[in-house]
Formats: sequence, structure tokens, C-alpha cells
Amino acid sequence: MSASADTGPAHCGSKPKRFAIGIAPLGTVSIGIVPMGVVCIGVVPMGVVSIGVVAMGVINLSVVGMGLLAVGVNTMGIWTAGPVSMGLVQLDGSKSHDHQLHNHTTSAQKSEPSMAYPSREQAEEEAKKIGCQGVHAMGDLWMPCEHHPGTD
Repeated sequence: MSASADTGPAHCGSKPKRFAIGIAPLGTVSIGIVPMGVVCIGVVPMGVVSIGVVAMGVINLSVVGMGLLAVGVNTMGIWTAGPVSMGLVQLDGSKSHDHQLHNHTTSAQKSEPSMAYPSREQAEEEAKKIGCQGVHAMGDLWMPCEHHPGTD
């Protein structure tokens, strides 16, 4: 290994360092803007353990976390905890497809919540039940009614 290869900033195509700080650092422990590695702390961290504003990885603690285990404000993943959690299982034990926090109402629905479903067919069934037409996509999920409530 040459000395010059290890002294510059770590980035895609370079060898990961044990500890990296900077813009797009790549290492075992990375701190910076767009850090990538095993433990990442920064603005857009991506790695096994991610702590930051937009964390993406296996375990996320952030404002917008996306991964297997996400804890934060807008969390999306398999296991989620936080206000506006979207995943298969919320860490409080409730099933995310119940979407108690995702409660929109329209004049047709009054106080009934609009729910997001994993399949288009399930959303179409709910649309019939609540008296609206069509469905719309919400990320990887489907919601009843042609338009999202409040966007008509």
C-alpha cells in the first residue's frame, strides 16, 4: 500500500479507512457529509449503523431513517419507531398496516382513516367500502380513492 493512497479523502473506488472524516468519507467509522461505512454519523449516512439526517442502512437513528431497523421522525423499514413510522412492524408492537398515525379524512369518509395497503386489490376493496373511486400509490403501498385526501 502506498502512502499517497491512504492520505487522500476516502471515496468510491478508494480503499475504506478505519476512521474517515470529510465529504463522502468511506470507512469503518465515518463522520461527514454522505458518510458510507459500518458506523456512519452525518448528513446522509449509509451503512450498518447510521446516525444522521437521512440515514439508510441496517440500523438507523435519524430524522428520515430507511432500513431494516429505523428509529426517528420519518422512519421506513422492517422495524420502525417514531412519529410517522412506516414499516412491517412498529417497535411499539402495533402493525404498521393499521396506520393509526396515517389518518386522513374526506367528506366521504368523515372520521374513518384512509389506510395504506400492500396490494392494489386491498386498496380497491377499501375504496368500495368507504364510497370513493379508484386507488393511488403511496410509495410501495396503495391507498383507497383516486386522489390523496387534501390534494383534490
